[in-house]
Amino acid sequence: MDKYTALSLSKITTVAIQDLGQMIRNCRLEHGISQQDLAERINISRYSIMAIEKGDPKIAVGVVFEAAYIVGIPLLGGELKDLQNLSVNLAKLTNILPKKAPKRTKDIEDDF
Repeated sequence: MDKYTALSLSKITTVAIQDLGQMIRNCRLEHGISQQDLAERINISRYSIMAIEKGDPKIAVGVVFEAAYIVGIPLLGGELKDLQNLSVNLAKLTNILPKKAPKRTKDIEDDF
């Protein structure tokens, strides 16, 4: 991981990306799908699949989600109807939230 990425991502985010990459790899192997076959289904290079499986944070989240979906990892509910229900609920929540975040009054310590 390069210096810029290491500085801009929290440890928990880095670990989560790596774990998802490992899950994609394990499911791909369990289903007998080669890296090349998965790459062709997503229309990306085999090297991008290798990067996903290594947990490279520079790969677009949509590409990672597509790889996860293809190998059978449920995304935020797993079924299309679950995702549609989630979308409806998020839209309702968005309507009651403020349009902007309040101005910060003090520095936030987020270095856990």
